[in-house]
Amino acid sequence: MTALLGVPPRGVAAYATKTAPTLYTPERVAAARRNIADFAWARKLRDDAVAAADPYVAKGDDWLWKLISGQRVPRSYAVNQALGSPITGRNIYKYGNYPWTANPVSKPWKIVDPSSDYVFPTNDFAAFHASGLDAKGLFDPAKANRSLLVNKLYPEKGAKWGVDDGTGWVDANGKRWTFVAYYNHWHNWFGDVTRDTARGAIHRTIRSLRDAFLYTGLTKYAHAGLIMLDRVADVYPGMDISVYKAPTYLNSEGGTERGKVLGCIWEPFLVTDLMSAYDAFFPAIATKDVANVVSFLHAKAQKHGLPSKASIDAIKQNIEGNLIRTVFPAVKAHRIAGNFGMYQAALATAAVVLDSPTESKQWIDWIFQAGGRVGDPTLRISGGNLEATLVDQLDRDGFGDEAAPQYNLGWITALSGVADALAGYKRYPTADLFKHPKYAKMIAARPALTMLNKYLPSIGDSGSTGKAIAMATSQQLVADFERYGNPVFAQLAYQLNHQRLESLYGSIFSKDVAGTRSKIADVLAAKGPLALPSMNLTGYGFTALRTGTGGNMRSVWSYYGRNAGSHGHGDALSIGMYGTGIDLMPDLGYPEFADNNARRFEWNANTISHNTVTVDRKRQSSHWVGQPLGYAVRNAVQVFDVAAPKVYSQTSTYRRTTAMIAIDAKNSYVFDVFRVVGGTDHHFSFHTAEGPVTTSGLSLSSQGGGSYAGINVSPPSDNAAPRSGASGFDWLVNVSRCSAPASQFSVDWKVKDTYNVHPVDPNLHVRLTMLGPIDDVALCDGIPPRNKPGNPDKLRYVIAHRRGTKLASKFVSVIEPYVGARLIKKLTAVSIKPATGTLAAHESAAVKVELTNGRVDYIVSSTRTNVPLLIDNLFTFRGSFGVYQLKGGKAVYAFSHDATQCGPNTAMRGLHAVGGTIKGFTGNLSAQNSLTVTLSGACPTPSTLVGSYVYAQTDGVRNAVYAIKGAKLLDAKTLWLDIGDATPIRGYKDADEPSLGFRFDPVIGKSVRIPLTRQWSA
Repeated sequence: MTALLGVPPRGVAAYATKTAPTLYTPERVAAARRNIADFAWARKLRDDAVAAADPYVAKGDDWLWKLISGQRVPRSYAVNQALGSPITGRNIYKYGNYPWTANPVSKPWKIVDPSSDYVFPTNDFAAFHASGLDAKGLFDPAKANRSLLVNKLYPEKGAKWGVDDGTGWVDANGKRWTFVAYYNHWHNWFGDVTRDTARGAIHRTIRSLRDAFLYTGLTKYAHAGLIMLDRVADVYPGMDISVYKAPTYLNSEGGTERGKVLGCIWEPFLVTDLMSAYDAFFPAIATKDVANVVSFLHAKAQKHGLPSKASIDAIKQNIEGNLIRTVFPAVKAHRIAGNFGMYQAALATAAVVLDSPTESKQWIDWIFQAGGRVGDPTLRISGGNLEATLVDQLDRDGFGDEAAPQYNLGWITALSGVADALAGYKRYPTADLFKHPKYAKMIAARPALTMLNKYLPSIGDSGSTGKAIAMATSQQLVADFERYGNPVFAQLAYQLNHQRLESLYGSIFSKDVAGTRSKIADVLAAKGPLALPSMNLTGYGFTALRTGTGGNMRSVWSYYGRNAGSHGHGDALSIGMYGTGIDLMPDLGYPEFADNNARRFEWNANTISHNTVTVDRKRQSSHWVGQPLGYAVRNAVQVFDVAAPKVYSQTSTYRRTTAMIAIDAKNSYVFDVFRVVGGTDHHFSFHTAEGPVTTSGLSLSSQGGGSYAGINVSPPSDNAAPRSGASGFDWLVNVSRCSAPASQFSVDWKVKDTYNVHPVDPNLHVRLTMLGPIDDVALCDGIPPRNKPGNPDKLRYVIAHRRGTKLASKFVSVIEPYVGARLIKKLTAVSIKPATGTLAAHESAAVKVELTNGRVDYIVSSTRTNVPLLIDNLFTFRGSFGVYQLKGGKAVYAFSHDATQCGPNTAMRGLHAVGGTIKGFTGNLSAQNSLTVTLSGACPTPSTLVGSYVYAQTDGVRNAVYAIKGAKLLDAKTLWLDIGDATPIRGYKDADEPSLGFRFDPVIGKSVRIPLTRQWSA
């Protein structure tokens, strides 16, 4: 009952520890003020901080002190998540997940429904709250004047309509609406910088006062900030979210019922900013009361029976003891937790801000100590596990164990709080995270997924449906460039800054902004604008084929990484496409709500909603990463070949081969083969961005109701609980079916420019042509998350279905983006004749593409690489993938990967791969890694292997596929391969005993191969 009653259990140390600022050192503050004097962008940061702080300073000391609400005012991040608004229902979510607005200065304790402009609660809760303050100045509902609980705003609706005493209003249908708890969470306490609607008067104001004081040195900001911080310290030990339980109150506690002011997941954001503010304000009370706060706070302490505040030491003791020193026990008790890096950053900030000669080192050691969440006997955190997590959970490409890019970005953001706090900390100089090879790799990965220089694929719970979002800000990238010097950081920062140098900076605390800009200018002069290359991130499980520059950039990607966990989707081998400045084939992105609801798990995260294949009407099983089988990039042709053997136990093959083939400098098309062997039902799902569709080769009839699951099966309700094993088919609506599709059919989307990328509609299309036997086809509407502003209302899906016993499917398609008029004249599935033996239908595919420019392309894909194939009675192919092009009946170009022959030209014959066994590899954490191979046969000139990939046999847990950065022969039978900063290490053998060494992906003595790529042109 102590927490519920709001009586703060005191945790004040007998003395104050801190003697000087340790985050915002005098050197950093001086740099900030120099930058403000020199640069307009820095002056704007100062002016913005001052403008945010001044209205609160003007309210006066007593108002600021009373702003801090205590434990007995509930908190909740939702008013009524299931129903939305009492006026407009779920239409309110058109304005976002947390849409209710407020103005804490002019209208405290009121929230506004943006969909109707209704204001809640309808009673004067500010007066009710004031009437219930106890002797300690904290709200006690038992003392409050309940005669104030009257509807003053809309009396025509009844005296109790919309009235909230803090526990919510219960409407005539028995539904509870927690207006006050929502206000207290979002508009009084939590000022989440990523949400414009989160006004968080306490959080945002303290943060603004912090910045205003740092940037101006004016003591009025430290004065106001210290009054607020001291009052926060009065109440913080007694704050406990666990008494405000779901479903009435929703908080970011992940089902743990743990937290303090907020749920345990979001609490680190709040407490970290509060502690950093203390460090900023500290010079104003370091040795004397420069901030002039003692008299006010001492008077408050005497009036309300609080411990004495008669000296600056007493105030320091209160803030350090009741705020900073509470963090470590709260972290261990899982009351401050969050995703990886969040509670570690909070504790690192606590350690550095407190700057204790004993406690700070203990806390930092704990951050790196092995451990984690344990439940014996109660939920707790046994160690920060930072070192083990970087080694065990961060893959070789620098991504954490989250599937979603934005959550992996969250790792970087959270860990930057650790890195920034510890960098240069004099009491523990060896704890510099920036020097850790895995952390450096994480930073290096930040730009990797960027498409068209502005998009981030909406993999898993990331982003919106087709909206541009970058993996980093220009400011973050400049800071990364300042530290690591990677030219890609400079190029992308310039691009994201609208191709301007003059306002680029890493931090207001940067020591040499002008010098950094000069270095960025040198990078741009040497390398030009950013055009990220194609890449295959085999540790994360993402491959991107990129081509073109400027407005002609285009790309195709596939994801084959983590497909489970809290933010992963069942989306292995899904593909996407960008071109003409637009996300042409977007994933759905972040769900409406990331909690336990049917729409999230049965539809948004299910396999059927993604551009991949569903087997036997089930979501994919979980895997860490798929198996890359081939990857090659040349100017005219690029290809990837990837399998996901673990996602369906009933399949022996689940594999996708995709190639992007250039038509000219501005246009490309995509050839795609998805092979599935096993199971009895295969559903190939495909969608583009929003837009109307036309078809050919399909005779479609409207189903007339229901869903793709059947005419009598309606979609589940919004509030339904998830069903185990749900196919997701009943979330697809507006169904039209064709029971006998032609052997070749097409669906053409006229893609809408949803986000107004272009000033005029470019008449953009994406055309899918499928070649081969399909049993039935349906067109359906899939609904993207409806509470993401700008999201399309619906997307039109194609579901191509095959069924049978011992089913083997080969879904062959050509994906053709075009503007105005098509550039492909005709598509034909051509004959394939094996020179010897027989060939199963799914094992090979060949398509003839006739272009309007007169060129004819043949594309061949085969899984029987040792069998020579006669293609269209025209040429012989033997290998995995090839392209053979003619013009005027004469061969003009050929391309092959992992092949011994592609056409008659002798230049296209030869060794298909280098083979051998693993002799050794780098066995320690390093930024420079290598493999050594004992060759089993011929090897071309080693320098020609650069850019290829080496495929090493593993123990079956993950793949061991690495890009070759350099190569040389050590002797006639020994090949050394430079694999750059991609480590062979998978993790520790035992995280609790790092001295036992590492586990590795490659295995010494097992086989290795390097598929070769060749091309020829007339």
